[in-house]
Amino acid sequence: MRTVLIVAQSLDGFITQHDRPGTDWTSLADKKWFRSCLAPFDASVMGRVTYEVSRDYILAHLSPHRSRVVMTQSPDLFQHDAQPPTLEFSAETAPQLVQRLSTMGRKHCAILGGTKVHDAFFAAGLVDEVWTTLEPRVFGAGTPLTSIPHDVSLRLESHERLPDSDSVLLRYTVVR
Repeated sequence: MRTVLIVAQSLDGFITQHDRPGTDWTSLADKKWFRSCLAPFDASVMGRVTYEVSRDYILAHLSPHRSRVVMTQSPDLFQHDAQPPTLEFSAETAPQLVQRLSTMGRKHCAILGGTKVHDAFFAAGLVDEVWTTLEPRVFGAGTPLTSIPHDVSLRLESHERLPDSDSVLLRYTVVR
C-alpha cells in the first residue's frame, strides 16, 4: 500500500496555529487543493483530534469507495459515529492498520494527522511520500509536524505555487 502524509504547515513547522486545533489558518487555495488531492485515495487515517475538528464534514462526505480510520486509544467512545468500513475508530498500530487496509484491497492511503499519527507512521517506516503545503505564516508556537525524534530523508519530487496564493506545495518521496 502506498501511504502519503498530507499536511499544511507554517514556515516555522507548525501544523496548528498556537493551541487551536484544525487548519482554519490555511489559505483558501490550500483548502481547495486538499479536497481535490484526496480523490485518488481509497483510504485515509487520522487521529482523534483531527477527526473531531472535521467531524461534520467527514460525516457528510462518507463514500463506500474510501475507508476512513480514526486512530484513538478509546474507539468505544465513537461507536455512535462508526459506519464500517467507511468510517472506523481503531486502537490498532500503524502497521496493523496498513495490513488490514491492504487486506481489504485498499491501495492508496492518505495520512492526515495529527502529530501522533505522523509519529506512528514515521516510526514504523510506513510513510512513502510527504506532500506539504507551506503557508506564508510564522507562529512561533503550535503543534509540530512530529514530536519524537525521526531521521527520515526525503527527495523533492515537485514544487508549485498554489493558484492565487503565496502558498507552496512541496511533494517529497521518502528515501529508503
